[in-house]
Amino acid sequence: MRIVIVEDEAPIREGMEKILQKLNPSYVLAGKAADGLEGLDVIRKEKPDVILMDIRMPDMDGLTMLEQLRKEGITSKAVVLSAYSDFTYAKRAMELGVNYYLLKPVKIQELRKVLQQTQEEVREENSRGMLLSLESIARSALTGILEKSDETTAALEKNFGVDPSDPMALFIVWLDGHYEERKDIVMRILQEVADHADGFRSIVTAFAERSQCTMVLYHMDTSHDWEEYFDSSVVPMLLSNTENKALCVWDECGGFYELEEGRRRIRRLLDWSLALGNERLISLKRIESIAVSPLKYPPELSLRLKQSVIKKEEKEFAACFAEFLNYCRDQVHSPRDIKEACITFLWTVLNTAREYISFEENELEVQELLEAIMNAYTWDDVGAVMRRLYDKVMYGGSGESQESSPLIQRARRMIEEYYSQGITMEEVARKLGVSPEYLSRQFKKETGISFTEEIRNVKVEKVKTLLLGTSQNLTQIAAMTGFSDPKYMSKVFKEVVGILPAEYRQMNS
Repeated sequence: MRIVIVEDEAPIREGMEKILQKLNPSYVLAGKAADGLEGLDVIRKEKPDVILMDIRMPDMDGLTMLEQLRKEGITSKAVVLSAYSDFTYAKRAMELGVNYYLLKPVKIQELRKVLQQTQEEVREENSRGMLLSLESIARSALTGILEKSDETTAALEKNFGVDPSDPMALFIVWLDGHYEERKDIVMRILQEVADHADGFRSIVTAFAERSQCTMVLYHMDTSHDWEEYFDSSVVPMLLSNTENKALCVWDECGGFYELEEGRRRIRRLLDWSLALGNERLISLKRIESIAVSPLKYPPELSLRLKQSVIKKEEKEFAACFAEFLNYCRDQVHSPRDIKEACITFLWTVLNTAREYISFEENELEVQELLEAIMNAYTWDDVGAVMRRLYDKVMYGGSGESQESSPLIQRARRMIEEYYSQGITMEEVARKLGVSPEYLSRQFKKETGISFTEEIRNVKVEKVKTLLLGTSQNLTQIAAMTGFSDPKYMSKVFKEVVGILPAEYRQMNS
């Protein structure tokens, strides 16, 4: 319920705002005003459900303000909060349709009860008035709450001249994370198309919870190909004004009572954006006209992907993902094949991390990644999931806190890069511009281990990688990972892992 407060005393005005927040989270403060003149402007603009108002105020009193609003057809419910019990005030308030008259100081329980009753009245009136708006009927139909009844059918025919069984079309613009910043321009374009249309009528509305702007077309001239018109004229205009941050989908149905099923079909059609892109309108007719190919990518790509995880090579991981995208985009594949391939890619990374880098994933986080893939409509979305996956495996798997300070993150990156060259804490501290003592203290504080232990652990992980990923002997591996000789490497390896390098290779071969 949207509420405007009109009260000249600032402490009462501000106090009332805090009370409303505590009484019910669903109460929305749409605006505040310090007198009747200011109240007129705010209420005209906001059209609230309820006005909480004083009577005696400078410039324009509350009842004069309310009288002007009633003349303008604004029917917001009014609740008077007044220090005056004068019968003249009360009588005039009743004549102006004031719903409740509370005397100051207002008791919280009285206000709670009045607002609850007012909210119920607003709900009932909104429910009764739903059929007065064609947009409301369309929204109810699209969300599945419109019941097919003789009353609804009669109201559509009598009030709007609409036969509920006449053919209709749905044009939906999906904006995903760009909804808030792009909604206004999309709605403006759709409304301009609607206002200048010659051959159909339409309803333009938006669903914030679905990040969608929707146009419902009816009274269509069936001799015209409206899908082609939207594909060639409307879609390019929307894309150019949203910096290509929109997906446009088209569906046709048999009237108002089939709008919900049309919306469900569009939900399934959106999946095709991964295969077809967003440069053109996605529709059932377009999908049926194309041939799809099976999606396969070479086994060597999986091997490279595994190696990039084992070796923690971010650039190679990105290269593998880029190559994977090329296979997905090279030909037209079904959305099901594409998403199955994405999930296979994801599991390859997770399984490799589990096996080779001691990664223990959180089941809930893995489920979230899988759901994000299944709900992805763009390659940007898929890429973001893979980025999250890589970060989780590379940093979560090695125990690095996502809240590590930039200093420690840089120190760990330097260890990863120079571990085989015998880098010391003093050298890292000098490069980072801090004292060795400070770096040592912060490193232990943020990671739980010492700088020396971190280098040792990194070296051991690299030895594991080389043992399993190459055929190099122990002398060669020791030289590659910065150990002075293979005996010392074997000693450190057994202290950390519990078995000798040769045993580790044999057990995992």
